[in-house]
Amino acid sequence: MRIHTTATWPARDDRRAALVWLALFWIFVVVGFGFDLHNYLHETPAVPIIVHVHAIATTLWLLTATALVLLVETGNVGLHRRLGWFAAGYAALVLVIAPWSELSWQALNLHTPGTLPPEFLSIAFSAVVCMAVLLPWGVRLRRNSAAHRRVLILATICISDAGFSRMVSLVLPAPTSFLGTYMFYEGGTVLLIALMFLWDWKKDRVMSQFLWAAALIVGVGLAAVALYFNPTWQGISHAWLVSWARHML
Repeated sequence: MRIHTTATWPARDDRRAALVWLALFWIFVVVGFGFDLHNYLHETPAVPIIVHVHAIATTLWLLTATALVLLVETGNVGLHRRLGWFAAGYAALVLVIAPWSELSWQALNLHTPGTLPPEFLSIAFSAVVCMAVLLPWGVRLRRNSAAHRRVLILATICISDAGFSRMVSLVLPAPTSFLGTYMFYEGGTVLLIALMFLWDWKKDRVMSQFLWAAALIVGVGLAAVALYFNPTWQGISHAWLVSWARHML
């Protein structure tokens, strides 16, 4: 297997595949959050306002990211570049809102029976960590279009874990084992990474930037699940939420 750093194939050969990866990502998001929408709107206690802000902000960012792929597919590269700078700046806002939203929701439900435990913060924050690394890296790779496309697609799909876990929870309860927990929350992202790799491998287009980005996502996800089961982290995350609940806006 050859590992490339730059493309030796026409850029258009990659574009249709990018649409497929984003389509699968949207299936996870729409099905997972769609079936959970009723519960979300009728939670007791009601979700904090910042959670609604997060939902709207993230949806708009995902639509923008999808539009960027469609613009390249339709040949509007100039508009793609201009909108791309807006998307990069807007993503920085999303990276602030996402942990704020998670902390607020979990702090509010710290003593609500049946909700996620405090240690879940590690899993919730794993996608934020990956996006914070992959987005600027992907922007820096903009002159290497094949690597740019792959890294930014991974930066987008790494947040599919929330939609995927909601989709899986429709038929399965949350596991209690390490591997089961990892696949329950990160399985959607792992599946998309595997499909992307197999497609590139079949076409002899595997790129080193893709492998590093994929390794980052998998590694951070495994570390997050390891923290989830760590007693020290359980105490730290509980203390964080207690403090956040006292000072929550």
